[in-house]
Amino acid sequence: MSKARRVKVWVGVSLVALLIASFSLVAVAAEKFSLKDIPPIKNKRPINTVVETGAVWDKIMPYIEKFTEVTGVKVNVERVASPVVYSKENVELMAGTGYYDVVYVETSWTTEWAEYLYKLEDLAAKYDPKGVRGFWDDVQNHSPTILNCGKAYGDQMVLPFYTYHMGMFIRQDVYDHPLEKKNFAKKYGYELKPPTSWAELYDQAEFFTRKKGELLKGKPLEHDLYGVAMMAGAYQINDEISCHIWGKGSDYVTVVRNPDGSLKEFVITKDNKRLLRESLLEYKRLLRFASPGCLTANFDFVVAQQGEGHAIVQPHQFSNCFVWTADLLRQNVPDGKLGIYPTIGEQPYTGAWSMGVAKDSKNPEASYWLVRYLASFECQKAVMKEGGQLSTRMDVLRDPEWHTPQNRYPYGILCDYLLYIWPRQAKHVPNYWYFNTKAGGKVYEMQMDVFHKPMGREATIDEAVEEAVAKTLELTSKFDDIPIREEK
Repeated sequence: MSKARRVKVWVGVSLVALLIASFSLVAVAAEKFSLKDIPPIKNKRPINTVVETGAVWDKIMPYIEKFTEVTGVKVNVERVASPVVYSKENVELMAGTGYYDVVYVETSWTTEWAEYLYKLEDLAAKYDPKGVRGFWDDVQNHSPTILNCGKAYGDQMVLPFYTYHMGMFIRQDVYDHPLEKKNFAKKYGYELKPPTSWAELYDQAEFFTRKKGELLKGKPLEHDLYGVAMMAGAYQINDEISCHIWGKGSDYVTVVRNPDGSLKEFVITKDNKRLLRESLLEYKRLLRFASPGCLTANFDFVVAQQGEGHAIVQPHQFSNCFVWTADLLRQNVPDGKLGIYPTIGEQPYTGAWSMGVAKDSKNPEASYWLVRYLASFECQKAVMKEGGQLSTRMDVLRDPEWHTPQNRYPYGILCDYLLYIWPRQAKHVPNYWYFNTKAGGKVYEMQMDVFHKPMGREATIDEAVEEAVAKTLELTSKFDDIPIREEK
């Protein structure tokens, strides 16, 4: 979440390099919201925002300049490393300075910052000639899952900019190889296919873990091979654990609502604790089929493991790493090919960097329209095609140019995966605890270290569950008004 998405530089370079070589323009038939739909803005006061450094914003800056040319409103853009974004914005929001008009929001911060942000429907009703209906006519093109992540108490507070929704990456060429399929079926008694249960994933991780000199696709390996590559370092492990517990239909905390749908309380149930323990145990068992380097690994190490031919499966990885991994694999294993599938249980970790409007902004009118423009088809296509990140707009992902024969792999299958998983997961997101509590960001940061400890033998699984529960109770009681309790 807040650490998230420092994958952007590596991903952007990889995706854009391939796009430059392969794309031809395809006209978009349907007319989309664009700069020409923005009415004259009365308030010409300059607006300020802060965003990340990196390729995607490099490519979006010319579009912001176009916004200024059309509207007459100057946009001052401060660029900082992503770990600094939260602290810089948080101090200004809490102090009510209005220094940042457009707020760059990782979706886990949305509920925490809800009291400092405008509800976007309120701004649409005030400034949009087409009103709230016009707002939704365009915004509904975004992923329903990601839009739900950007809500607080049912209100749309932010619009997404790019996503890192997770998925499972497999070596498709290996899974499709007749000899591998035959040997797997002989040993385990069922067909080799993308895993849909933890038991299948475990079997496949075991099956593909091989020593140098053993055979893969009938040829001797020149190095050790691992069944899986995982991010067990104290940085992204909690995103992987979220895939586990959400995939089991559970969560870290259960959200309890009143009959009218409003929040009543948060409860850490016995099942929440049991399934967290089960998830940590499953994760630790799976690590025996991963490189020892995975114990301190982040996304870059794991991508390299698979991209260099040293691992067969990334069970949970950010989807904006897919093209990068495919490009590495092409360079290192010329006949290698990736596939992307849902994580087990089809509820992977999700989220996005998004944009909202500060309540203390001196120019909410222009800020609203900049947020709308950055979420438009034009800018979102640039996010993906030029900036190398993943748009959350489904109409961008359906654009025919991603699905031409030369772009089908890897872009088309990546788009198809997101278009498959988003509608299926959308119904679950409103009850994910991260997106209902003001303490979500604080608890998220805590989990990185706590979940890593039992993998590196700094704590037992039971001790990690106990610590996670105790700190979740403490942080939520301190930073949220909704009561929380533990079921004994």
